[in-house]
Amino acid sequence: MRIIINGKTAKLKKNTSFEFVAENRSFTGSDSYTLSITFPLRGCPENIDIFGYINRTDIDKSKVVFDCEIQDINFYSAGTITIVEINEKEVKTQFLEGRSEQNFDDTFDEIYINELNLGSYPLSTLPNEPASQWQGLYYGQEAVALPWVNNSSGNIQNEVVYSNGAYSYHEDCKGLSYQPYLIVVVQRICSALGYSCDVSQWNSRQDLRYLLVCNALPWAWELPQFARALPHWSVTEFFEKLEQFLGCEFDIDHRNKSIKFSFTSNILTNAQSIKIDKVVDSYTAEVSDTNESNYIEASNVRYKECEHNMWKFYCCPWFLRDTSPVVYETLSALISDTKSFARVRSYGRGSNIHKIFYAKDVDAYFIIRCIRNEYVGTNALGRDIYDRICVLQPINQFGDKIVDENNEDAIELDFVPAWIDETETSKGNCLFLNIAGYEEDNADSTAGTRPDDSEDTAAKIYQPNSMQRLQNGELTEKSEYFDKIYLAFWDGVNYNIGKLPCPNVDHFVVREDWTAYNAIGSLRLHANVKYKINPKQKYNFSFISNTIPNVRSVFHINGRKYLCEKITATFTENGMSQLLKGCFYLLYD
Repeated sequence: MRIIINGKTAKLKKNTSFEFVAENRSFTGSDSYTLSITFPLRGCPENIDIFGYINRTDIDKSKVVFDCEIQDINFYSAGTITIVEINEKEVKTQFLEGRSEQNFDDTFDEIYINELNLGSYPLSTLPNEPASQWQGLYYGQEAVALPWVNNSSGNIQNEVVYSNGAYSYHEDCKGLSYQPYLIVVVQRICSALGYSCDVSQWNSRQDLRYLLVCNALPWAWELPQFARALPHWSVTEFFEKLEQFLGCEFDIDHRNKSIKFSFTSNILTNAQSIKIDKVVDSYTAEVSDTNESNYIEASNVRYKECEHNMWKFYCCPWFLRDTSPVVYETLSALISDTKSFARVRSYGRGSNIHKIFYAKDVDAYFIIRCIRNEYVGTNALGRDIYDRICVLQPINQFGDKIVDENNEDAIELDFVPAWIDETETSKGNCLFLNIAGYEEDNADSTAGTRPDDSEDTAAKIYQPNSMQRLQNGELTEKSEYFDKIYLAFWDGVNYNIGKLPCPNVDHFVVREDWTAYNAIGSLRLHANVKYKINPKQKYNFSFISNTIPNVRSVFHINGRKYLCEKITATFTENGMSQLLKGCFYLLYD
């Protein structure tokens, strides 16, 4: 066996051994690593040549990292060696590979995505054709300028009007703000870091490639940088949160400055099944009353609660408990049977308007929601008469991945469905955004304030933007306008001709006129689990093998199927022992 560190062959301490642990990241979030490997220093010029005088007190041991390869007859692994303990006599190290190495590295921990240079949208004059700004990624546009409502002011940004069969910009619209595609944001983050990025698997998904980051800031604020509308997350946090949301994995190679995106389901599909024939010890089973496996696919996932008006509709599992909905085979049949509720004078006791409805083909529940009252005249007594304008409102589309009232321990996602809501009658659905109020770090409280006639503010001077930035001083960090990333799908097709173009958050949309259409993509948390296990019962096997099998494979042992949590092998200076130990969970067919 050879251990090569920084291209040089190292010598192990005599009569020493170490354990190599290959973990399944679907359980532990790590890949392979070793326990302590000891290398002699005193009297060993080969190792001194590699490690140098790293036992000096002025050297930060935690920052000493070496490239490393472990080679044996039927085994090879490449990663890094880190220093655990050192003295004049010897150095104790730990080997890390793949995700274990990635978890140890802190390169991206203090780099924040809203402080990177991710490019800017143009602050130029309005284009002649609004539709030219909605074509989307299919036509090569990395960002689009869809209309959206700033809920803080009530103003529609990027507003358009429809007349004589064509769109034009509203007279109040002086400039545009843009929403970038999520896949583009990832590529630009990697580029800003100086890393290459392979997102070919993501790009092949015809739904997920059209995920739009809806976070945007008003054009009048003169903050066209895409990064400024992102949360104050470190790059490490960003990738971790995105993995949880997309069910994917980012493999980051800091040595070669490359990042590769893969769907976890694809990785598992490509891992060939393995049959273990030579079992040495009969298995023992560890039984627990709780889920001790930490198996990611068995974990519940939910969206973090959002402070916007649609959230009470998006996620309301409590509302559906002990209910008996009116069930329809199709959404079309439901619409046909309830369309009379689109305009009502009164609700009426015992009317179906008060009930909950369910359409099997779209797997969705609905209620009737009144969005406004319309004045229609006066009655004989001189009292005003109003009609109630109602819509068919989907509910609880974005509930937990696993419906379990007793499961409070869930992963909460910071990538969340955007707020899509009704506007005026003539405009239809629109994207809404809540922009948080804040003060820039080090900001002068008088900057940007217009004086009034009072004595207290008479001395205040309203400065141009450049002067405001100068007198505020250099910012130590960029403040965040959003603490989440709001997402919707936009494939470049406006399904609402005559209304505002609007992205979708589910695979169907019901318009205000009670017609519906199929849309691309859905942000539902589907419980599509590749493999199901019994997470409360662990099996331990010892077996003979001259290689360490792929821990992410399905294992056939004694006529049954298992998923592997980890495999441990023992190495000496003579190489790897063929007796391996593994922890497994029984796989449900």
